[in-house]
Amino acid sequence: ANSPDSGLWSPLCCTLIYSENSALLVDCPPSVEASQELVAWLKFVIPKGCKLEYFLASHAHGDHFLGAPVLKEHFPALIAVSTSHVLSGIKKQYLPQSYEGLWKRAFPPSEEGTGLPQGQVEFSGLPESNRLELDGHSLNVYDVPHGDTCANSFLYVPDLGLIVAGDIVYNGDCHQWLGEACTHDERQQWIAALSQISQLK
Repeated sequence: ANSPDSGLWSPLCCTLIYSENSALLVDCPPSVEASQELVAWLKFVIPKGCKLEYFLASHAHGDHFLGAPVLKEHFPALIAVSTSHVLSGIKKQYLPQSYEGLWKRAFPPSEEGTGLPQGQVEFSGLPESNRLELDGHSLNVYDVPHGDTCANSFLYVPDLGLIVAGDIVYNGDCHQWLGEACTHDERQQWIAALSQISQLK
């Protein structure tokens, strides 16, 4: 989507997975306008009779989940989830140092909707198995030691041979965020996360 806030931040991938009756969305934009565009797309794509049940935050960077209140407004029964490891990082993103000091400055209120939505969505930690089901199909979430931040995970759907890697894997459209992977050890852990993903293919 070419939102008014396009170019203000790194590109973002939002992934919809659905079966006959249930759907899951991985990640969403931070701003109101971009999240509303995502909602319009979801309503167009999700089949009639299929319910958007889950929103999964892949990792603890606000640009991947701060728009969730917009989703919740349009899909009231939506359940926001993450691994317990990622959840601890999400809570830190809402602390004043991050939320007021970074995110609200990066996405200030505007008439164009490029600011953050009001409020926040309550996230629930996944069960210890880090596993969800859509109509009997397993969706497995794996924590990793480090990616572009420490609180990071990826989703694996065996029946589709699909991996949703969030910001653990980058394509050629944008530069990796290395601000939280500054040390040799952190980058080695990131490489280990890539190896963990490659072993599932």
